[in-house]
Amino acid sequence: MNRYRSEDPCSYALGMSLTIEAIQQRYGSMEKVILSEKASRNRQLDNLLDLCKIYRIPVEYDENTIEKLSAKENCYCIGVFRKFFEPVKEDEHIVLYGFTDHGELGTVLRSAVSFDFKDIVLISTDVDYFDPRCVRASMGSLFHCRIAEFADLDSYLKQYPDRNLYPFVSKGRYGLEDIGINRPYSILISQDPDSLDGRFETDYSVEQSDDTSISLSIRSSVILAEAYQRKRSR
Repeated sequence: MNRYRSEDPCSYALGMSLTIEAIQQRYGSMEKVILSEKASRNRQLDNLLDLCKIYRIPVEYDENTIEKLSAKENCYCIGVFRKFFEPVKEDEHIVLYGFTDHGELGTVLRSAVSFDFKDIVLISTDVDYFDPRCVRASMGSLFHCRIAEFADLDSYLKQYPDRNLYPFVSKGRYGLEDIGINRPYSILISQDPDSLDGRFETDYSVEQSDDTSISLSIRSSVILAEAYQRKRSR
């Protein structure tokens, strides 16, 4: 088995925790589990082997493949899975715009799933979300997601018209407290919020001190946490 390429039909999760998450959420997509002989027999490994037995997932011991594919030391397990594609639902979308970094995309996916948002739309995004780097950064949240991709915002809005759009820019006219969360809705988060400035008649931003700049992951978590509270209170 070779290192991951975007054209491959399969990808892999590095580590036992991610592999267990992949099996629990996408067992039908699992091809096999590769283990190292160095893996200690403990409760986590027993759980993994039990899941493989239940779902009839082949288990192989292959030290060479582990060493070749692992991007970190002390990786004793790799879960190989077929790429899965599931249509997004109509009701609530988290739209991620212009992402170019595997780690940042994976981190935002983790935040989205943490706040019970699992329908993700990627627009103008130059990232392969099945890349093991993104899988790892998402901490397995990718396996909970339904993901759609569009080349540009107009193509998305053409397929999903009449949505309540909440775009977050660097300096919006409204703040978090003004979000209505009226279904069906789309919360639009850009890797670079400046890139969306001036494109919408109604836009939003996260208020912060002029002396500081918060990271994309924190900004996204703040937005998603507020949206989660709003939808729970309805």
